[in-house]
Amino acid sequence: MVKQVLKIALISFLLISCLFILSCDNTSGPRFKGEVYTVTGLLMVDQPISLSYPIYITRSNSLDEFDPLQLFVWDAEVIIKDLDTQESFSLTPSLHEYKIKYIDLAEHTIQPEHRYRLEVQIPDMDSLIWAETTVPQRVELKPDPYGVHLPGTGYSFDPDTENIIPFNQIDTDYPLVVSTGNTMGIFNLWIETYCMEEFSTNLEYTNQLLQEIHPTANIEELYNQGSLGIRRLEIANRFQSAPLEGLPGYYVILNDYSTAFIFYGKYRVRVWVIDDNYYRFHYMMDGYLYGGVHNALGFFGSASGGELYARITKSY
Repeated sequence: MVKQVLKIALISFLLISCLFILSCDNTSGPRFKGEVYTVTGLLMVDQPISLSYPIYITRSNSLDEFDPLQLFVWDAEVIIKDLDTQESFSLTPSLHEYKIKYIDLAEHTIQPEHRYRLEVQIPDMDSLIWAETTVPQRVELKPDPYGVHLPGTGYSFDPDTENIIPFNQIDTDYPLVVSTGNTMGIFNLWIETYCMEEFSTNLEYTNQLLQEIHPTANIEELYNQGSLGIRRLEIANRFQSAPLEGLPGYYVILNDYSTAFIFYGKYRVRVWVIDDNYYRFHYMMDGYLYGGVHNALGFFGSASGGELYARITKSY
């Protein structure tokens, strides 16, 4: 059986929330004095650094003096360097969804297997914040590698698909398959399942929780926030790519993951091969200390992969 690591990871605002707690006296783990900064960012193969995949820069704030307007750093100098081509470009702060996101207005495309360096200079801060990532190779999702799924079943790349997958057939008939081309080796794999249904007390759990069949109204806010363990789950682990009988190349296969679907309904499933920084951030305790960022907390990682869609239905 594939070993699964289901970890409630901190991303963006959850990581920011961690900084609030770090300022409290009763916090376990390392202590930080003065202002603490967090940098988070994920480079996606074949995508620019955009509003969908920005760089965030935030500062700590005490719970007693919390001011959301002071949370984001808007005046940093942020530079990305491609260490393989020696090309450099600056990122620009942009207000979007009540957040300051640093993006690349020139829309440089992130290249697979290149090394990128992030440099952040914050006014009145002596130390340069920096991080480096080696981008994974380009990989390809194979929702039906043998072409055996019946019409209207299985995963689709189309967000508007009405394809279905019976819950009891997920692990046996609909594994997640990632083609790694001609590369055989160990890959860091990250999977996120996200329920696309609007919240309703008529939603139904795939597994009864404390003898409950439907969610109660008191989790609506958390659900609408996309909270981990409420609306979405994550899996992060290392997997060996191997041949698939009758097919060329090598593949990573995950076929024991049905517990990652909390409700019946429409789902988006992200499947990424990720770099060591992002993997350590998810996998290790206090991962915000191991995400590759120097002189700040957070992570600077990179990923390759894609998204799949399907409707999870009751078993038949």
